[in-house]
Amino acid sequence: MSTKSQNLDFNFLGALGSCIEQYIKGKLSKIEVIKILDQRLSKEDRSNWNQKKEFKGHELIETFLELKGMTQADLAKKTDLSTSKINDLIKGRVRITPNIAKELASVFNVEHTTFL
Repeated sequence: MSTKSQNLDFNFLGALGSCIEQYIKGKLSKIEVIKILDQRLSKEDRSNWNQKKEFKGHELIETFLELKGMTQADLAKKTDLSTSKINDLIKGRVRITPNIAKELASVFNVEHTTFL
């Protein structure tokens, strides 16, 4: 990965993290999040983003954990999932099923479709 694309990822992920935090707190709507993130992307960055399409659900779990100040073990206690299953989900080794998405959504107070 080039330095330029690393900067895009870090800058965009920083903005994404801030937006997710504000969304969880109820300070931003989904539309507002999309508008803010769209404004943060330059024309070239937008092209790279369109190639990626979207974040996978497993990529968001770790971000939500950090924003909530939770560990994988904390998440396991709040769901019917083991700590090793949580780790497998985060690493993308296990597919997020609709039932798992609903459990994650209830803990993180977001729509279950966020993780699908």
